[in-house]
Amino acid sequence: MQLLASDYDGTLKQYSDKEKEPTVEKRDKEAIDEFRERGNLFGIVTGRSKGMIDLELKKYGIEIDFLIAQNGSVIWSRDSQLLYVREISHETAAQLADVMKEKKVVCFGAAGLEASGILYDNGQNISDSERKNMRVESLTEEAFRQMTVISFFIKNESGQAAELLAEELARLFDGCLSFHCNKDVIDVTAYGVSKETGVRWIEKYYRPDQIAVIGDALNDLSMIRAYHGYYITSGCDGLKQYAKRGFANMKECLMHMMGETDESESR
Repeated sequence: MQLLASDYDGTLKQYSDKEKEPTVEKRDKEAIDEFRERGNLFGIVTGRSKGMIDLELKKYGIEIDFLIAQNGSVIWSRDSQLLYVREISHETAAQLADVMKEKKVVCFGAAGLEASGILYDNGQNISDSERKNMRVESLTEEAFRQMTVISFFIKNESGQAAELLAEELARLFDGCLSFHCNKDVIDVTAYGVSKETGVRWIEKYYRPDQIAVIGDALNDLSMIRAYHGYYITSGCDGLKQYAKRGFANMKECLMHMMGETDESESR
């Protein structure tokens, strides 16, 4: 039995045309179906919460065997049973929220097990379309103080600004929180949590004969480096040196794993 743990945004869901919204191509969904029909396991590893990713899976008709959500903080089974969760302490969550009040970012939000909300936007203009794409609503201070926080998300003005802020916050919250950059977004988890730790938990749970991972961005680096995995060729160049090989899309990757690939297609 083989197992593939795949990133979602930029990996399974990609831009097929620069003028269009990113989408999951039919060929990739069909390749996932075939991979699973052969007795293999396919799952998603994402920074999104379960509530956010469930809408996507339903939209494209994708079935998965497991979900590693919020960058490894939460793991769900195929039938939505909660297998693992790592929370951020109330004290640490409140401290980060206080720090972020003074930061000039597009938005700062918190996520529980399934629900997410924007806590501060610091006067930045967030369009209705952006809110729709992020699938989050405003979160009141009172609601935040009462929620159990699993992760945070910080949207910045650029990828460079996000990396600089992540470095600053990592020094400030060393030993308490981990910060994962994905272009202009920083995902925040409890310390030591990452996509790699999520995949390692799944590996112990299912004990597959072969395990592989694939991603496209810096927040996928930990799992790609740990498993010498695959990368999407249109993604971050920094992944290439740690990856086994690259593929243009999910179908190419799965065909390779099933032994039905044209070697000239992979990079």
